[in-house]
Amino acid sequence: MSPTAHRLNVPLAILFADISGSTRLYESLGNSKAQRIVTQALVILTEVVERYGGKIVKSIGDELMCTFSSADQASSASNDMHRTLRQAVAFGKIEVENISIRVGFHFGPVIQEKGDVFGDAVNVAARLVAQAKAQQVLTSKETLDMLLPENRSKTRFIDRVVLKGKQEELEIYEVLWEQENLTIVKDVFRDFPKEQNRLRLKFRDKEIELSQTHPSLKLGRGEENDVVVTDALASRAHARIELRRDKFVLIDQSINGTFVQIDGEREVRLRRDEVPLRGSGRISLGRSTETQSEESFHFTCEQM
Repeated sequence: MSPTAHRLNVPLAILFADISGSTRLYESLGNSKAQRIVTQALVILTEVVERYGGKIVKSIGDELMCTFSSADQASSASNDMHRTLRQAVAFGKIEVENISIRVGFHFGPVIQEKGDVFGDAVNVAARLVAQAKAQQVLTSKETLDMLLPENRSKTRFIDRVVLKGKQEELEIYEVLWEQENLTIVKDVFRDFPKEQNRLRLKFRDKEIELSQTHPSLKLGRGEENDVVVTDALASRAHARIELRRDKFVLIDQSINGTFVQIDGEREVRLRRDEVPLRGSGRISLGRSTETQSEESFHFTCEQM
């Protein structure tokens, strides 16, 4: 074995990118077309990895495993993966109307052997991507501490979990790429026909309107939110609503969850998940809409 074939304790950022909902693609489109779409997406993701100086370790079905020499490279690449994939869909480079990924990355010492990597850092990164939802990037507290202040400021605490085989809890953080992406995506779709939809929200004595000109809203207990909810069960950065193409989507980022009651349907509880809003109904942060709290929201989706 050559001296470079087996290296111990090499510090690297391990990143996994997994195509969300690929099973549904195969079920709805058939093996041939679904496989072609997955391949198209993996080629696009590979180009992003190489653009940020990363190396592809291997492709496992609909998942990509790669390495970067720094945590900041991995963080920037993960953001660009989402953005580039969304732009590819917009310009018809992928034969499907919507496709998304989930990403997890962790920085730590690994064993390099014959082009592959092994070790605890790889296991942690794999657990992180398994925890991630579609269009989400997750990383660890250890990795967060290695990021430059500018990148560190674009993260938020998500949860503490106990991983199999580890005694200590792992602190999980989300890398917030979508807020920056809203402006970029708006530019990408500028010349595309859009349905002029709007969402009206009533909260206490206020009425808020979301539309193409005001496409997102942050909800939570922290003063940095667009709407501040004082309920003790609400997280500081609890949830957000954003306009995606012609639909308003509610995304939960909290510990206690977000409850949604669409008129005529059963109440659903989101926890680090998302749901398209339609018709009219109520939204409550951290507690059921049935409690009739004054801190709940009434919403109505309208077509202008």
